[in-house]
Amino acid sequence: MTDTLRPTLISITALARSGAEELAWQLFRSAGFDRVEDDPAVLALRGRLLKDRALSLSGTARREAAAQAADAYAAAARLRPATYPLINAATLSLIAGARDTAQQLADDAVALLDASIGEPDTPYYLEATRAEALLLGGARDAAEAAFRGAVALAPRAWEDHATTLRQFATILTELQLDQSWLDAYRPPHTLHYAGQMRIEEDAEQIGRIDSMLAAENIGFGFGSLAAGADMLIAERLLARGAELHITLPTDRAAFLRRSVEAFGRDAARFDAILSQATTVREIDEEGESSDALMGELADELAMGGAVMRARQLQTRAVQLIISAAPQGVPTAPNSARLARIWAATGRRQHVLDTGHMPIGRSRPKREARDRRLAAVIAVSLREPGGDTAGERMAERLAMLSEPPGLIAPPSWRSDGVMLYFGSAEEAASEAVRLRTVLMASGPVRIAGDLGVLRFMPAPFGGGVVALGGATLRVGRVLDVTSPTAIYFSEHLGAAFAASARMDDPARLELVGELSGTAQDQPLALYALRER
Repeated sequence: MTDTLRPTLISITALARSGAEELAWQLFRSAGFDRVEDDPAVLALRGRLLKDRALSLSGTARREAAAQAADAYAAAARLRPATYPLINAATLSLIAGARDTAQQLADDAVALLDASIGEPDTPYYLEATRAEALLLGGARDAAEAAFRGAVALAPRAWEDHATTLRQFATILTELQLDQSWLDAYRPPHTLHYAGQMRIEEDAEQIGRIDSMLAAENIGFGFGSLAAGADMLIAERLLARGAELHITLPTDRAAFLRRSVEAFGRDAARFDAILSQATTVREIDEEGESSDALMGELADELAMGGAVMRARQLQTRAVQLIISAAPQGVPTAPNSARLARIWAATGRRQHVLDTGHMPIGRSRPKREARDRRLAAVIAVSLREPGGDTAGERMAERLAMLSEPPGLIAPPSWRSDGVMLYFGSAEEAASEAVRLRTVLMASGPVRIAGDLGVLRFMPAPFGGGVVALGGATLRVGRVLDVTSPTAIYFSEHLGAAFAASARMDDPARLELVGELSGTAQDQPLALYALRER
């Protein structure tokens, strides 16, 4: 294949990752790739698209799609022998019910490894491929030994480990074998932490925190850095070598003044923790750093960050709250709110009782009722750069029933509509419904964001005006959203992940980054996909 065609393959792969599978297939066919039988890169992409389809199906349809995907990968390997297409063909053959074929393809992959033939890859992936081949043959103990060796070659390559564990789980399910042994190789757990700003920081408290972190094998912490519980937990995370990811609701200077020094903690300690953090995110889209709503937004990002990192790594997300909790329920208002949100998802939670009620308030009081944290969904009924007649657009919008959960009247765009919801769950549910309804009648793209909005009476003509950074950002997200896809900003994606139950069938997949502006930092973009 010529290099001029490779960007097309890359763009189709990106569409498949974003959840726009139908569009990916459409472009694959329109480029004539469905008729290509002599290019291993095209055949491997065909296998990838068919694999995605197979894994979303069940029963006979799953087996048939898996067989087609296996054929495509095997054809790619015949043209250019390599372990990647061979091992994928082997696993997909197993899913298709062709165990003998799966074993032969796995043996072929091992033969390439033994002869050091094939595409260059990392030492980890080469040894993990050997482990997968052994597992396909039912040699569980040998597979585990090989995988243990692969992990030893790259002990902190958590994302790579997670990919392999996902493959192993699929194979073990097909072979009807026990999967519990995989748990020993899962990456460390992630932690969302929060708590009171006035606590005792004595040896007993430190010991309780350290014991919990060790028992849960915590390797990644997500939270803020206010005085009290936040700072103490952050220090204990760093002491055990965990990654620390801090989210501040405003710039660090204002946060230090209002949430650290005002509670008797010094700047040197605050700065020392920040300097050791893996990431530090400062959000202040409204420029009102005392706003409790910005604190809630920061909380959503921290909770969602812990959950999304756990899903990415095929591990567990846990919460730690330090608060007065005489009956196991935090009494500090913000701690109680965060504990309720987390508990509702069914994830593991630890509440350490401080033994005394908090003094003073840990968050400024709420602002006026016209301001609130809101999810914004923007719907476009035309292709990027395309044109849709106003009459046709009106007909399509008229097909819709009023979405439940709206907290304000819609705002109309030249190409569609903007909707406002009080929760990320409601916004995500409605986005999926709207896509299903509107796809049948023409193009549709949907984007979402979360932020502090001010809802005000329109100065003339009646109605309500929504003001806030999210109303602008969502338009920028929509501009880069692929046809038929649903893209969420990092803000809304995190809030959805934080509130979704563990068994929720929807998932978020990272598809890229929205570049920053003078007002905004860069934002990760996620595609909302249904399993």
